Amino acid sequence: MLKALFQIDNVRAMQGNALSRQGSAILISILLAKTALPKESIGWYEQLLYLGYVLTSFWVTGLMQALLSRFSKVETGQRAVFLTNVALIFGSIGAALTLGFWWGRHWLVPLLTGQADLPFLFPFLLFLWLNLATFLLENFYLLWDRPGELLWFAGLTYAAQIAVVVYPAWMGWGLGPAIWALAGLGGLRFLWLLIRLSKLGQWGWQREAVRRWLRSAWPLVLYAAVGTMSLAFDPWLVNYHFDGDPDIFAIFRYGARELPLAMALAAAFGTAMLPAVSANLQEALPVMRRKSLRLYHLLFPLTLALMLSSPYWFTWVFSAAFEDSVPVFNTFLLILISRMLFPRTVLIGLDANRAVFYFSLVELFLNVALGFWLVVPFGLLGVAWATVIAYTADKLLLCLYLYYRFGIAPAAYTPVGWWGSYTLLLAIGYVLTF
Repeated sequence: MLKALFQIDNVRAMQGNALSRQGSAILISILLAKTALPKESIGWYEQLLYLGYVLTSFWVTGLMQALLSRFSKVETGQRAVFLTNVALIFGSIGAALTLGFWWGRHWLVPLLTGQADLPFLFPFLLFLWLNLATFLLENFYLLWDRPGELLWFAGLTYAAQIAVVVYPAWMGWGLGPAIWALAGLGGLRFLWLLIRLSKLGQWGWQREAVRRWLRSAWPLVLYAAVGTMSLAFDPWLVNYHFDGDPDIFAIFRYGARELPLAMALAAAFGTAMLPAVSANLQEALPVMRRKSLRLYHLLFPLTLALMLSSPYWFTWVFSAAFEDSVPVFNTFLLILISRMLFPRTVLIGLDANRAVFYFSLVELFLNVALGFWLVVPFGLLGVAWATVIAYTADKLLLCLYLYYRFGIAPAAYTPVGWWGSYTLLLAIGYVLTF
């Protein structure tokens, strides 16, 4: 039993990788708040991260999800060449977007952040481009079936990321050296990608495999773009409504965090299940139902405990300057309710990518409409409520579509009774925090 518990498979490896990524981001936020770095500089750092998300998330997510669903359909002898082609396309797209943003920075930065300029933009854009190697390696290790190497890579590189950001701030050197150090770390990750491709990849060009991958990817890229706009809308609305105030932006960003484990484990679970769903749906659905229940028993009770105790530990973990972030944080914890539904994974495995995209438009519309409506009377809390409502509506609509279009009921891949019970408990806990 112990051997089975500690056995490293692709699902556990992807979850460990996601936890390392999100955990490093949270730890960096905690440690930066405890350094002498002024809150304005922390706000700049959060603004840069926000820009990075806007620039990369939509197309990286869409292309990667299509890769995971299409890889099993590529002939075995063509797979090494195909992954090399994927890396080349990623690097080219990243370079084009990075250069394009730098060229248009004088109007893009004010449009997205409400500020005339951001310090250290150039080294951060360099980091974004080089760091694409991280996303490629994470998914390549999954497809190469090397979960152990994935965990080692995640542990080493994200520990290094904590060090290169926090150490300069801790030493009083300011934000600039930290951003340049990030760019250097991105360069090392890029070099490691080249080394692994030289051993496990193969040079050449698989035109048909690439064409089918991109054809399958474009609805997912559009879906992810809409999702990115939905997530990016919240910080944009905060900047717009509060005139780009970096202090208020920092308060929102520190509160706009889900349960540290939830997003990482849920995203990794859905990603790791994609190849299985694509290859054999009937076998994959019971596995999804069984393994998602494990996540329920872990994440729902932990979320409820964090929510009820947040007034006591939040300012201790960060600082008293972020006390106003607590109600926003408690509201964003409710996103777990929608995170624990996985109809999108099943639909992507069925290649119903266009439907996923169309429903994402509904989510974006709801988020924008509710955001503008609720921010005036409720401020930052209204922005958070709009996001929770839009996310939940999107997942429920996807569940309904999957049932009426393909005849797959939510109970086939979701422990519905447990989900409903935990959702009710979390809602009651949220009411009690006021």
